[in-house]
Amino acid sequence: MFGWFKQSDKLTDLIYSLSFFVVAIFLYFQSSNTITTFILTILICLWAVRLGGYLFWRINKMKKDTRFDERRPNFSSLLNFWLLQTGSILVILIPAIIFYGKPNAEIQLAQIIAIAIWLLGFLLESIADFQKSNFKSKPENKGKFVQSGLWSIVRYPNYLGEILCWIGVFLFCTPVFISGNWISIISPIWIIILLVFISGIPLLEKSSKEKYGKMKAFQQYVETTSKLIPGVY
Repeated sequence: MFGWFKQSDKLTDLIYSLSFFVVAIFLYFQSSNTITTFILTILICLWAVRLGGYLFWRINKMKKDTRFDERRPNFSSLLNFWLLQTGSILVILIPAIIFYGKPNAEIQLAQIIAIAIWLLGFLLESIADFQKSNFKSKPENKGKFVQSGLWSIVRYPNYLGEILCWIGVFLFCTPVFISGNWISIISPIWIIILLVFISGIPLLEKSSKEKYGKMKAFQQYVETTSKLIPGVY
């Protein structure tokens, strides 16, 4: 494992993101090449390339990801993370795997709505990442936390965007579902569980508390700003 031997985080998120790209391309060329399988492939690959590229650029700038400080020296801990990551890729892609096996030839209304949801999520995630990286790039913001733009509305707009992307992918695939296929709703449910309860928000909450927890502005920000959905959560 590169991450353990090199004690480096440079490939962790990149491999995760690009795994979706590779699987989607492979399944596309194994399936009936319809307009709907093409669109699904574009949705998955655009998400993967943007996120993977951004995270690879960020980790090269940061040099390391503090989320892995406790895991990095411990082989079993790092292995468990990689296994979780691999399992997550498979679970999240279940709707797409089903769809590639029996695509519909014509775009339906539900799929147009799904594309709109995906696009909203893609824009939210992209803008949020840009706003945060732009904020941190300014010397005068050293030691400060971002609370402007989308980050003034919710504390994790990038995660909200990612959740919407995968809800969109799931909904795009539903026109071909028959009874048993609906078990694939575990895909958007799992991405929510992953980001809200396991490897997303909890790790960042801990890191942010350690960095900014003593700042009154941060305490007020946490108290007055929802995590994902304004006024709800």
